[in-house]
Amino acid sequence: MNGFTPNDNTNVIRLLSEAIRKCNKGRNRILMGAVVLCILTLTFVFGTAYGKINAEYTKNIRMDGTTASTYIEEGTKQQYEKVRSLGYVKETGRRMKMGEAAESGKKESICSIQVLDQTAWEKMMKPAYTGIHGTYPEKQQEIMLPIKTLKKLGIDNPKRGMKIALDVSISFFQTEKEEFELSGWYSAYTEGNGSSKAIGYVSEKKLKEWGYDIKEGSDILICPPNDMDWKDTEEKLYEDVPMKDNSQQIIATDTAKNRAVKEMTGSYGMAAVEAVVIICGMFLLVYNVMQISMAGDIRQMALLHTIGTTKKQIRKIYIRQIMRTIVPGGIAGIGLSVVLLRYLIPELLGRQYLNGYGGAEELRIFRVEILLLAVAFTLLVILGASEQVIWQTVNRTCIEGIHYTKQTGRKKRQHGKVDHGKVSRGQVVLNRPGIREKFSGADYVWKGAALNKKKRSETQELCFMAWKNVTRYRQRFVSTVISLFLGIEMFLIVMVITDGSDYANIINQRPDFLIAGEFSESAQKEGSGTEYQTQSPDQDPLKSKGDNFELLYDNDYDEFSPISEKVRKRLWNLDGVKKKESYITEGAYMLSTISRDGIRPLEKDTYLGKNIEYAEEISTDYESGAKMIEGLDADTVQIVSENEIKALKTYVEKNKLKADMDSLENGTGVMIIHDHKLSQKQEKQAEKAVGETVCLSPLKNKEACIRWNSMTAKERDQEDERIKAETPSTKYTLSGYLDNQADGFPKIHQTWHGAEGDIYYLVSEKGFNRLSTKRKTFCMELNVEKKKEKQVMHEIQKILSEENQRRKSNTQTGPDGEGEAGIFYIARADLMQKNADYIRGNRIMFGSISMILLCVGLVNYFNIVFTGIVDRKKELEIMRKIGMMRKQERKLFLLEGSYYVLFIAGLVMSVGSIVLKGIEVYMRKQLSYFTFHYPVGLIIGSIIILEILCFVICNLLVLKKDKK
Repeated sequence: MNGFTPNDNTNVIRLLSEAIRKCNKGRNRILMGAVVLCILTLTFVFGTAYGKINAEYTKNIRMDGTTASTYIEEGTKQQYEKVRSLGYVKETGRRMKMGEAAESGKKESICSIQVLDQTAWEKMMKPAYTGIHGTYPEKQQEIMLPIKTLKKLGIDNPKRGMKIALDVSISFFQTEKEEFELSGWYSAYTEGNGSSKAIGYVSEKKLKEWGYDIKEGSDILICPPNDMDWKDTEEKLYEDVPMKDNSQQIIATDTAKNRAVKEMTGSYGMAAVEAVVIICGMFLLVYNVMQISMAGDIRQMALLHTIGTTKKQIRKIYIRQIMRTIVPGGIAGIGLSVVLLRYLIPELLGRQYLNGYGGAEELRIFRVEILLLAVAFTLLVILGASEQVIWQTVNRTCIEGIHYTKQTGRKKRQHGKVDHGKVSRGQVVLNRPGIREKFSGADYVWKGAALNKKKRSETQELCFMAWKNVTRYRQRFVSTVISLFLGIEMFLIVMVITDGSDYANIINQRPDFLIAGEFSESAQKEGSGTEYQTQSPDQDPLKSKGDNFELLYDNDYDEFSPISEKVRKRLWNLDGVKKKESYITEGAYMLSTISRDGIRPLEKDTYLGKNIEYAEEISTDYESGAKMIEGLDADTVQIVSENEIKALKTYVEKNKLKADMDSLENGTGVMIIHDHKLSQKQEKQAEKAVGETVCLSPLKNKEACIRWNSMTAKERDQEDERIKAETPSTKYTLSGYLDNQADGFPKIHQTWHGAEGDIYYLVSEKGFNRLSTKRKTFCMELNVEKKKEKQVMHEIQKILSEENQRRKSNTQTGPDGEGEAGIFYIARADLMQKNADYIRGNRIMFGSISMILLCVGLVNYFNIVFTGIVDRKKELEIMRKIGMMRKQERKLFLLEGSYYVLFIAGLVMSVGSIVLKGIEVYMRKQLSYFTFHYPVGLIIGSIIILEILCFVICNLLVLKKDKK
């Protein structure tokens, strides 16, 4: 017998597996496609999403300059220890801001000086930099500087240990001349970003030499959990960490990772829901292919079971033939995933993606771990379905297994006579349990229906028959419809989120042209206040840390207007400007005198009674008896429109805030708005300040400023007293304080704001008309006709260039002869062009995810229709033998597919619309710039594609049979 062993059935199992595989080759081809698509989809969607979020996280921390999203200003040692003990705080570090550094012998500041502890450097600052060379300073005279600062010093090829001489202004009264050794350098991405300055780091030893201790009075940097938003973080820390005084504040923003997730999906919760939906969709895709052919597989295995094949052998036979399909499919899926994610998508994105924040190399969308999980998931689904076939086989009697049809439910027996009728060509009689059908316009009787005869046309009969075929297996029908609905709905959700959160929407919310006054020349040199020409579009263009002293330096006279009346008229009257859609922000810079209780919320507890920003008590208001405090610098008084007042009124009423909106509206009151400057205790003080006295008076006129500049110190004091006595002052009541960073705060057009020492007043038209000064133009927002945009831009450039040249030559008003501050503009088209690569990259990634999800839905539909038809080949052969024509067969297949399409369309239009509306409401809360457009075109297009796909499948199958 040549070593033949009777019990060795390996060859038999192999032959049977191969025979069953060939018998099921139609199903197996589709199964292989499903495996490829499942692996590719899971790897692509989750890999791209993960890579995109990480890339955005990197961009955010580099834009912020740190991974810390929260800090407690000037914290104590006890507060630091308390924060470290909190379970929800991931990292805690210290940062001491020391002052400004200038090149030795020069006045212009080149960077700020800070000191960090080890955690703050390693965990919070270092990840935000690139090109780090050397080490953080440890020795007393070591310093670490950014590349751009070294270039300002004329150093293009830095070396460790080289000497750098700097003048460091530690405080208003303390300046140290230092010679440092360069310990390292790095590339930062915050310079030029708004008012952010370059940062130089020195050691803790140097800090101690200057007389300071990082353990006391330094900012406490905090990294909270990524799933906590800034509001929850602030509230939690205020509850858990006692503040040292009323004015000590906790400053929090959303974490860099949280912002990245919001831009991608809305929130961690929404990301989890979307992930579950995608996984369920892929599960149903693979599972449905296996389920459709399950009845045939059970009958095949039952025959083997009848002749004595054991459960173990059946498993080997069935799994082996399945593995012959999924192994090639898995290899193909892995290969496509690698090609697409490792090479094709990065190539499409180009090297310009995230340009300015490290480049496209920061985007890594191919993740081996995600690929392996996708393969494992697909394998588990198929093996799980295979085990169900095996279980169904071995737990049935041989007869039950051989005759298994997967139909469930009791058969109702009907009594009565049945007229079978005659069968001719063009008619069909189909025998199966409980059914006898006849069509071509003749009479028929359906068992279980009424006993009387009814007439149906051929089309009606085909529709009825198609409906019975589709719903023959209810469980399979329901899972199929749900699977297809999830696939299409997920595609629509991703497209809605992609379109609504497109980065271009941020830019599109801006006017075509924003025109505003620049900071003074000295402020721009020192970097304390600069125009917003290099910031990212998702930041406020007029928010700055530069205060009004720096803004109006050499321009602090009453007649000065950031945009002159002449320039305003020329700009407003340009051909193409849409005046109804444009806006002009007006007001004036005024000296304010406010009662002590009114200014108390903005005061630092340390300086009560003798504030750095305000002079000591100068007078008492005899009517109210309030002690009045006068500001040293001009404050902003802006006119708000009637619509803005209504919006503020609605906001105050909705949030039940304490504010006197009637006084603001009728012109007797002024409102103070701030950029989240108040602590919780200061917020309570602000509520008590409503109704306090505020007096506003104009600045000196231009002539008085010129005369004042030529006086001696004693003469200046006398002149100040004379002007103060002669200057008219207008009295108002304080309408309240409002935080313009709070949730739901209405859009208010503002000029430069955000500085720590300034007060920003809002006043109505009636209120401003009471002042003894003329209104000035702070900034202009111009929207223009699209076809004239380039022409208008050219005219704006010409007008501003002429005006800036004129102002630069006017040096009569300033002691330093700087002349008037200039004007700048921001064009939306320029912002769009600067961010074109980033927008293009986002669209490629989101578009790729959307398309692959659409393909999943289409392929799933193809699998359902195609496999369903192939699985009924025996039944169809019988129907053809008893008279069904090819035309009728094609029509039957088309009707079956159309029923699926109708159900999907109904679900998408009903349930799907509700889901999309929920997405809109949710995303608007998460992203202020989110825009929603109901995807009518996408829905109609998807339904049409499904119907076309059904038509193609039906015709191909019938054509293939005709050829055979």
